Amino acid sequence: MKIRDEGCILKLSPLGEYGLIVTWSTAQHGIIRTAARNARKPGSDFTGRIDLFHQCELLYSEATRGGDLHTLHAAELLHARLPLRSHLQKLQLASYCTRLMLSTVEPGDTASAWHQLISKALDYIADSTPRSNILYHFEKRLAQLHGLYNDVIPAYNALLQHFQHLPAGRQDILEKLAK
Repeated sequence: MKIRDEGCILKLSPLGEYGLIVTWSTAQHGIIRTAARNARKPGSDFTGRIDLFHQCELLYSEATRGGDLHTLHAAELLHARLPLRSHLQKLQLASYCTRLMLSTVEPGDTASAWHQLISKALDYIADSTPRSNILYHFEKRLAQLHGLYNDVIPAYNALLQHFQHLPAGRQDILEKLAK
């Protein structure tokens, strides 16, 4: 059975010589991984559509044999978020937010709030001057959605206490944003 959904590309990994494993945040199915066979082959139907932070309408079929790697059949580009590539700090901030989300949200959690959070954050980063308060706000919203936020402990610390390990690079990003 083929499934249609809207999703944002959070991570790309190689799959063989020409393929890609695409990690998505989707509106209806949460975080999923799809195999895009021949995506890196010249003339592929996926050329120009599959790239980090792209918002796409995707068509995929569920994994067989109980796995979690679905098969991607089509991806129609809805929003490329090209301004993220115009400024290194925007790209670093967007990358950190996606890595933070991937490290705290379980695949298969179908709450649409996760997809809304990352999509709105990426749109805001693309359209704004990169600043540290964007990162703090993202961490706060992420902690709130996990039910971990309170006014006493900073959101990052609450996330760190609960998940024990968060992606590296936060302090470097904050220092670069302070300049």
